[in-house]
Amino acid sequence: MPHYRSFLFPEAEVLEGSITLDRRESHHLVKVFRARTGESVEILDGCGKRYSGHLQRADAKAAVVEIEQVDAVERPKQKVTLLQALPKGKAMDLILRIATEIGVAELQPIYTSHSDVHIPRERVGGKVEKWRATTIEACKQCGLPFLPETNWPQGLVDWLQQNPPAENELRIVASLEEGSRLLLDTLSQSVLPDHIVLAVGPEGDFSSEEYEALGAGGFTPVRLGDNVLRAETAAAYMLSVIDQFSRWKQS
Repeated sequence: MPHYRSFLFPEAEVLEGSITLDRRESHHLVKVFRARTGESVEILDGCGKRYSGHLQRADAKAAVVEIEQVDAVERPKQKVTLLQALPKGKAMDLILRIATEIGVAELQPIYTSHSDVHIPRERVGGKVEKWRATTIEACKQCGLPFLPETNWPQGLVDWLQQNPPAENELRIVASLEEGSRLLLDTLSQSVLPDHIVLAVGPEGDFSSEEYEALGAGGFTPVRLGDNVLRAETAAAYMLSVIDQFSRWKQS
């Protein structure tokens, strides 16, 4: 296991046998982590490559890592997309971090009827960049070679209209409505799909109209036990169960 991990931003200089990190990653590696010359470093490019080597020059503005090995990781066969209603406060950062660590491929924040969160248009770009920075830090923490795609937020109905159900795709929504089956029951009775889309609503749950739209969009309501979970807990619960079930089916 490497002493430190860094991320390969476009500003980095990649040469044969070495990588000069960009200014922010250099500062983080040398000033924050206090990495020293000779210590092992792993650099992730977010697209499946891992560069392994050691710190050749501990420069806080342009750290140089001598590369000894490059590994290309195959992308997982199954893609998981999380549709997450925007929660209040800092809960979204926690959801993004957890979802990234578990291995979600795409993150789609959504606006819903019962959510009080709405980001002004002029601030959306900055917010998405902040979310992306959170996912990068999560990748570095857990060693995930693939950076999830973080999309701009949009309304639930708009997303459903733009993304009709696809072949070999399973769509499920965490539901508080009566008659919803347990998540594991739904997974057990489905052929292992290429793509799983899961939707998690806001604290006030989806509206009846939104449940109707989700149903028309191919989503199956599932129950997450007997307790009412917070949005961040529900997302972590569903992603964990799906990840373990898929690994078991593929083993």
